[in-house]
Amino acid sequence: MQIIAQIMRVSILFFSIIPLTLKGQIASEIECIAVNVDGSVTISWEQYIDVDGDFTGYQINRKLPADAAFVSTGPLITGIASISITDNAPGVDANNQQYCYQVWVNRGGSAILESNSLCTINLSGTSDTTLGSVDLMWTDPLPPGSFLPPGTIYEVYYEFPAGNWILDGFFDYEIGLNSYDHEVKVCDDLVNFRVNLKKPTAPCSSSSNITALQVEDQSDPGIPLVTTVTVDSLTGFAQLEWLQPTATDLTGYIIYQCIGNSQIELETISNPSAISFLDVTSSPGTSPENYLVSSFDNCPTPNLSPTVLPGAAAICPNDQSSIYLDYQWVVCQDFVDLSWTLPPWGEDGLAYIEVYRRTNNGVDELLESITAAEYEFRDESISPNLTYSYFIKAYSSDPSVQGSTALSNIQTLEVIAPPLPTEFSLVSASITSATEIEIKLSTNPTTTPFKYALLRKAENESFYRDIDFEITQTLTNLTFSDTDVEPEIYSYEYVIALINECSDTSAISNIGKTILLSGLANPDNLVNTISWSGYEGWTTGIDSYEIYRTIDGGVPQFLASNQANIKFFEDNVGEFLTTKGEFCYQIKAIENANPISNANSSSNEVCVTQTPKIWIPNAFSINGINDEFKPVISFADFTTYRMIIYSRWGQQIFESRDIDLGWDGTKNGNLIPEANFMYYIEIQDGSGKLYEERGSLTMLIFNAN
Repeated sequence: MQIIAQIMRVSILFFSIIPLTLKGQIASEIECIAVNVDGSVTISWEQYIDVDGDFTGYQINRKLPADAAFVSTGPLITGIASISITDNAPGVDANNQQYCYQVWVNRGGSAILESNSLCTINLSGTSDTTLGSVDLMWTDPLPPGSFLPPGTIYEVYYEFPAGNWILDGFFDYEIGLNSYDHEVKVCDDLVNFRVNLKKPTAPCSSSSNITALQVEDQSDPGIPLVTTVTVDSLTGFAQLEWLQPTATDLTGYIIYQCIGNSQIELETISNPSAISFLDVTSSPGTSPENYLVSSFDNCPTPNLSPTVLPGAAAICPNDQSSIYLDYQWVVCQDFVDLSWTLPPWGEDGLAYIEVYRRTNNGVDELLESITAAEYEFRDESISPNLTYSYFIKAYSSDPSVQGSTALSNIQTLEVIAPPLPTEFSLVSASITSATEIEIKLSTNPTTTPFKYALLRKAENESFYRDIDFEITQTLTNLTFSDTDVEPEIYSYEYVIALINECSDTSAISNIGKTILLSGLANPDNLVNTISWSGYEGWTTGIDSYEIYRTIDGGVPQFLASNQANIKFFEDNVGEFLTTKGEFCYQIKAIENANPISNANSSSNEVCVTQTPKIWIPNAFSINGINDEFKPVISFADFTTYRMIIYSRWGQQIFESRDIDLGWDGTKNGNLIPEANFMYYIEIQDGSGKLYEERGSLTMLIFNAN
């Protein structure tokens, strides 16, 4: 009997493996197996394709995982279009154990095609009310040696309230991966769970039995991770920022301030999306301010997170505090010492610190970037009679706080210099040559020595540079000469700084901004156009602009006078065709009525050159009206004139370097036959630029008779 049983098992095994394809036929595939509420099992498969026309019926087979062979669950299903059946045979209870199934296709009453094997998913779980979690476990739906196509996933669902199934999570199917941790989101109730297996090619999903567990949420949503405590730059109040915990039942936060070793509750925020809090009662400009935050969930008696991690050394740790900035300065001291407290992440969480300064409520200026854990800085670039505001910006090195930053309070310092003489003014800034600008200063005499500093800023610069110094006791007028300039390219702005006995700037004069003149020659209408930037600095304004012109390097001549608001001029030079065409201009600004200074300021000189005008005939006639070939040229340096006549074969026939000497049609005194000839003409304009003309001409000879 044992031998017969072994032979039968081998036969069944052989029969279940070999005939998957027979005469080109392909077995049906089980798509999914679903466990019903009553423990019955619904098996769904793909319809068999009967190529040979010998389909007899579907045979549904079942076994327990520990059994060696499948057994039939009932009679053949003869309808080939049938693709599902519910196994509710007596004793079948998939709520308590796992069943595996195959669908066989009978062909001609004997040969069979076996499907794949697929088992029910038997789900169980335990509820941990202390941790507020549920541990789900289930059986693998595949027998050993089977496989599922890529993209097959598990889906974990829970039902709450009744009838409302919610997808809690999903992940790729993997053999041996059959457990899941569910975060309890229900305060205290009975919750149903199920697991689905979903193949990408199947029209249905396999589903497990439903397991019901009593759950109770006793866990808090988690301690919010404080990213920074910063000082709001607009309000000056301390602002706390944090990362939102991932718990889905998060409902809000409670904000605490640490004072000494006590936590003082400041605010309850019933908004789970909140990630910052501005403390309008704070005073971060007097001392560091320390904050903590906890979260709570939506249970009737909320679960409240602690404010610090278990095992913390103190209930008010030193971190999570605003940065407090302080300074030290004394009169006539040309530096300020800054010092500050730890950033909100502590020394270990600090990447680097930036020190900023704002002068007279201007733009923020980065003074220093400090990478080491240093907490002091000396600013050695302060000046008197200015107001400085300082603040610190710290950067975190901790990736968990996502590169957060923290601002300190702002400390403001007004630097007051000892009193010094006033009523000094910059009289004028005037261009005296292509490399020099003269700056004149008027001041009141004094018996106390002091220093005047000349500062300059070109129009392409954003700050003043020190140029020159003068020390005087009794002089009422000073003249500075700035030779490190390019006044034909830039307009320069000057001021005079009054330096006190502390070597600080006590006062700044009015500005003196030079005139920048530019010009353009228009050869089409014989007009030179000049324009200029206005002189700036006179408190009484400008009376007028005088325009001067030189022609071909001659003596400057007064040309015209413009009103103060007109800063351009068009000079028609058509009457100067016989000149070289080089015109140089200069502008002089005249100060409006000022009996004290009566100043003026000259611009740079700008020269423009009219291009030569060359008129060339294309023919001339011997014994005719035009019996000589020569061009008519204007706006040129006639000393550079040269004209050459060539034959058609390139032989030079005539050359002239005299603008008044043309070609009369002869060579070596003999008239040559009429023909076509070539000419070459060259001449330079007033600036030395060479102009060349080439072309052809026709010579005709008229009989005098």
